[in-house]
Amino acid sequence: MNFKQTTPLLAVFAMAAHAQIATVRTSGQYDTDGTVLYSVYVATSAQKLTGVAVGGTVPLGTRFLEVVDLPAGVSFEGVRDNVAVWGLKEIPADRLIGPFTFRAKPDGAAPVIAEPSAAVSYQQPEPGLAEYAGTQNPLVPTEPKGSLTFDQRGTLNDKNENAPVYVAKTGVLLFVPEGAVLTQTTFTVERQAIDESRLPKTDVPLWWCGLYAVSVSPSISSLKDFGIAFPTRRNVPLGIPVTISSNTDNGFIKASDPVRAIGFGGGGFGSPFCIPSGFGQLACRSSGGFGGGFGQFGFGVTVADRTASSVSGAQLSNAFNVPTTPTTAIQDGTSNIIAILIGRR
Repeated sequence: MNFKQTTPLLAVFAMAAHAQIATVRTSGQYDTDGTVLYSVYVATSAQKLTGVAVGGTVPLGTRFLEVVDLPAGVSFEGVRDNVAVWGLKEIPADRLIGPFTFRAKPDGAAPVIAEPSAAVSYQQPEPGLAEYAGTQNPLVPTEPKGSLTFDQRGTLNDKNENAPVYVAKTGVLLFVPEGAVLTQTTFTVERQAIDESRLPKTDVPLWWCGLYAVSVSPSISSLKDFGIAFPTRRNVPLGIPVTISSNTDNGFIKASDPVRAIGFGGGGFGSPFCIPSGFGQLACRSSGGFGGGFGQFGFGVTVADRTASSVSGAQLSNAFNVPTTPTTAIQDGTSNIIAILIGRR
């Protein structure tokens, strides 16, 4: 939503904007009940911010229902002039904090948008305001199941280029490089409901952010690595480790060590190809594959990491295996995914 149309947001954060030392981004996603989860993320540069307020616009065509997630140490201040407002004492330098998430119900009065406007105000190092105008891009519901067929040319985009493509309307991104298979192959994925009783218990409590069934027909070995990006059921902090648990014989094996990273957006780089993303950076690690073939895969993040909702630039760089980059290098939207490089099977 353009800030020229969101005077209430500017009224809530009524101060002159100085040199921008923070970056704000938003993300929307449909929940399974048809409501929308809107999340706000804030990144700082080289200076600590104190006396902080974060605001996310409740878009036209939706009605605020409740706050869903907020980082540790943050208080929800209510909804003012159709803006959800959170307060916190400070955000350290070079820090990404979020998601600040609220639930909204579409009312049919206007198209539902994917990225509403948002802002962060601060009192120190000097009073200032960082804004994000949002977009008018529509928020498209995903479907729980879909398939994609490819051949020796790999996955092809609408320009007939070898690139990551969506698997039908599931929101899952798949990249298969040219020459990975030698025959026509169909990849099928299905998002499944989280059943805590069936997922493995771990020493460190996990919040399960995704469960998918994956199959490939015919069942043949891939000659090259390929990548998959799975949407999470709710936005989670960027860059925190992900634990993967697999089930190929009606029983989940012990959860793996948390060695992969949560990321957002979609994009590509070089070879081998994983599916990097958001904030203009790479959002996965070029590590090995699932192992054990395809079946069901559960993805979990620790309750502690999810509750803290705060990572440094150094942590992000380590998680994504890229050179150290300030957290304010945010350029893209923030629809969360789990990006995994799959090894040869």
